[in-house]
Amino acid sequence: MKVNDLRDAFSEFFRERDHQRIPSASLVPHGDPTLLFTTAGMVQFKPYFLGLEVPPSSRLTSIQRCFRTTDVEEVGDDDHLTLFEMLGNFSVGDYFKPEAIAWSWEFLTKILKIPETSLWATVYTTDDDAYKLWLDVGVPENRLLRYSAEQGNWWGPPGETGPMGPCSELHYDWGINDTCTYCQASTCHPDIGCGRFLEIWNLVFMQYELLEDGSQIDLPAANIDTGAGLERLASVLQGHKSVYDTDELRMIVASAEFITGTPYEPEQNPETAFALRAICEHARAFSFLVTDGVLPSNDGRGYVLRRLIRRAVYFGNQLGIRKLFFGDVVRSAVEHSLISNPELGERLDFMLELAEKEETRFRLTLNRGLSLLDSIIQNHSREHTIDGHEVFTLYDTHGLPPELTREVAKRRGFAVDMGGFEREMADQRQRSKIINTSDHGQDNAKFYSDLGLHSEFLGYREENCSAKVLYVTPSELLTDSSEVEIIMNQTTFYPEGGGQIGDTGTIKNLDAEISISDTQRFGDVIVHTGKQIKGSFTVGDTVTVSIDTNRRLDISRNHTATHLLHSALREVLGIHVRQAGSYVGPEYFRFDYTHTEPLSEEQIDKLTRIVNSRIRSNITSVIEELSYEDAIGRGAIAFFEDRYTENVRMVEYCDSRGHAPAHEHSDSCYSRELCGGTHVPATGLVGQFIITTDSSIGAGMRRIEASTGRAAESELRERVGILKDLSGRLQTHFRDLPDRVNQLEESIVELRKQLKTSESKIRLGDVEGLISQASELHGHHFLVTHTEFSSKELREISDILRSRYKSCVLILAATENQKSGVLVAVTSDLVELGLSANILTSKLTALADGNGGGRPELAQAGGCDPIKLTDALESLKHNIRAQFESLAK
Repeated sequence: MKVNDLRDAFSEFFRERDHQRIPSASLVPHGDPTLLFTTAGMVQFKPYFLGLEVPPSSRLTSIQRCFRTTDVEEVGDDDHLTLFEMLGNFSVGDYFKPEAIAWSWEFLTKILKIPETSLWATVYTTDDDAYKLWLDVGVPENRLLRYSAEQGNWWGPPGETGPMGPCSELHYDWGINDTCTYCQASTCHPDIGCGRFLEIWNLVFMQYELLEDGSQIDLPAANIDTGAGLERLASVLQGHKSVYDTDELRMIVASAEFITGTPYEPEQNPETAFALRAICEHARAFSFLVTDGVLPSNDGRGYVLRRLIRRAVYFGNQLGIRKLFFGDVVRSAVEHSLISNPELGERLDFMLELAEKEETRFRLTLNRGLSLLDSIIQNHSREHTIDGHEVFTLYDTHGLPPELTREVAKRRGFAVDMGGFEREMADQRQRSKIINTSDHGQDNAKFYSDLGLHSEFLGYREENCSAKVLYVTPSELLTDSSEVEIIMNQTTFYPEGGGQIGDTGTIKNLDAEISISDTQRFGDVIVHTGKQIKGSFTVGDTVTVSIDTNRRLDISRNHTATHLLHSALREVLGIHVRQAGSYVGPEYFRFDYTHTEPLSEEQIDKLTRIVNSRIRSNITSVIEELSYEDAIGRGAIAFFEDRYTENVRMVEYCDSRGHAPAHEHSDSCYSRELCGGTHVPATGLVGQFIITTDSSIGAGMRRIEASTGRAAESELRERVGILKDLSGRLQTHFRDLPDRVNQLEESIVELRKQLKTSESKIRLGDVEGLISQASELHGHHFLVTHTEFSSKELREISDILRSRYKSCVLILAATENQKSGVLVAVTSDLVELGLSANILTSKLTALADGNGGGRPELAQAGGCDPIKLTDALESLKHNIRAQFESLAK
């Protein structure tokens, strides 16, 4: 039976039983904020089940297109789909279990002629009614099972609240799986999951409503909600274990074979077959989602759609496809779905245009993203876990969805820190709240984009310039505390980017002045933010733009030093080191890099010497603009954190042999990186370089903080000042401080020895006091007492006492912070006679509300109630005395 024939047969069967056919609802649920997508046939009927609306009939049937992403990473195997059609029949307070069970059995066995011996049924654990009804229609007990909610026989609402109830499932038995031990032992059943069974129909007996507080109440009436997966049922009827081999999906797969030039051979090449199936499925899902109004974006439904597109393009890339192909597969998916979904054809041209744009956009970054991911995987070969920050950067900068990163990593045997990724996303959202909103109350990127303005950056060559005001915050939006935002046709202010913070300075003319505290870029616009010092500007004014040159120079020193440090790290630690993030300000810079071990003092010293050596060499810079491919071909390093356009800016610091012409590659260049920041023209201007800290920021990620120029001089002055202070206090020259510290440490060690000896003498005196408290009975000693010692000292005290008495029982207690600890010791001769420290401890903890245990010779208890302990000790004292008396008889 063909797929479309199955649709017709199902609809006709329930039409004959007085069900009204309801068209498929949109994949975007109407009026249900708890759902992103329509995930089940009953979604459009929720108001009827809840008694909120009157249904057009108490008996309904539909063939509902549904979309689920629960197992999206499995899509490409034999039976997982994100987009599928659900055959359903529904009763709103009309019929219940007897009819639902009888009709499902009749449709499968009489209309579709599926052999009864191939069908198994499951019911909820306590559903005796359903169990009996299945027996009545002919399901034998050996194929009728009771399953729990965890095994799938309780159906919850598709959203956070809504109708729910126990359910009963029908499973098709493909036959014994030769690789399954349960099958070989004749104990296999659907919940084993060996691939032998396929769930084909779920009958939900909808009786309850789940409320927001987690409680449930009865629905106004008992209802029926059933769902049979069209594609799964078709696979049974057509004898294919894979839904992709059913007629409609197989035609899409065949088109994908032709489009990609890749044969579909599941047995010979399962990985290629997996990729083709994933591409086809996502193209089909794309067509349905776009038809229902979902468009690619970075959140919500749009993000899910974009994720599918990128997953499909990824698998195309794995098949070696370098041309645009996704739109062609989308066209095929639409053509083969039109017979039952003619609305797909109405937006075909739009779909194809959208598919081309999305694929083109993703391809610009895919290879680079996958290459970076491959490098990350190689760098984490020991811990086999990818850091959340790296996952975030792959997504935020290179557009590689975190789910795709996780999927690729999983295939390589790597785990992914998704919790760390979520924290990075939360931090980004918080930063966006601060950066991306302003006094006009809108998202800044959109606001400034809508203005249609453009700012030219002149700051690489100039420090000051004349400019024309294009936009300034309207005066009616300003308060005494608010800041002014101003845009000009050109500026020397560097906008924050690539880790480098934005410039500060002044913008003024004869009538007005603004002190700029921050500079940001939004698309083509450079926005300056600051305080109005005097007057006010209007659009069209000519102004003088002046950056804080000393601050800019300090920032440029630090930025240049990041390049020198990066090269030094690769020289000292190895070429696996890659920059993974940075902050470049005037006082210091932060450099994140890939490496698993902390830097030793020797390595820090070597890095410092190398960088300062390059600074003293006063290497001049050469800055060029060229294509990304040419720059990489010449050996330039591209950074994980940065997004690059077709033409890039390459910054070189080389010796006299290193600055190669554009067509040559030179290995004499010390540093050659793609960078849009500001730098000093020669390394000598960096001045001094000093590393202040090296720390871990995650698995395989470390962070250096360092400073240059004036800040480094200040750091060194502070360190020298500390040395002078210590020299004065220790009355020695600073060069002799190490020897003086060694002398002091040796003195401290000797004094501690003397103190320990004195304390031991004092303790021995206290122990002598304990000895006087010991009792003797029939040649055995026992001591049960509350001491003044600490719990940690009890062991040592017991050793001293046992060396004094060769046959004894000791119960020594100590109280600290309202809780008491007890040590119980019994010499070996008494253990042989039947006494046990562990038994005595058990009796004590029972009496004093403590806990503990140990061996017959030695045991300990803790957490005892100090008040109850006094009586417990007295009780044990009598117990020991009684045991000694018993031994003497």
